[in-house]
Amino acid sequence: MSGTITDIGKAAMARAVSERTLHYAWGTGEEAWDDDPAAKPNWKSRTALVNEVGRRTVTKASFARPDPDVDVLVPTVQKDGTVKVVPYILQDTPSPYLYLQANFGFEDAANLTIREVGIFMDTVTKEDLPPGQRYFLPGEVEDPGLLLAAECLDMGMNRLPSTQPIFGFILPF
Repeated sequence: MSGTITDIGKAAMARAVSERTLHYAWGTGEEAWDDDPAAKPNWKSRTALVNEVGRRTVTKASFARPDPDVDVLVPTVQKDGTVKVVPYILQDTPSPYLYLQANFGFEDAANLTIREVGIFMDTVTKEDLPPGQRYFLPGEVEDPGLLLAAECLDMGMNRLPSTQPIFGFILPF
């Protein structure tokens, strides 16, 4: 017998995830993805990014719901390959949608091309790192944790040290 997870059950899962240690990771992926989108990985069974270069502690975790009175816009790739932008409004009440945001630093992955991103839960970093450090290179991670969601960027993002990227991600439960 299998049951149906209710909307409030999904909201409970979103709340449980929001209370964990969360990191937004990014990587260079594979250059072949630039010319052949079919070469991009199927993320469903993966446990890591293809070529992670760093991860930042999530800056903001908030519940959200689709709503035209927009707080954030989230591009969603449809099955036919088109992109649909969905507006969400942030809220304090638990919902089946969890909005996660990471504010990367100017120097994070500077001069690299970012092609993949992912959300990790329960990352464990090495103990001898400076207090308050929020950006971690792969060698500073003891246990990467669990990959909750990942995606390839449609076009690689060239990281310039003169910009400070802010990434947002909606996790639907």
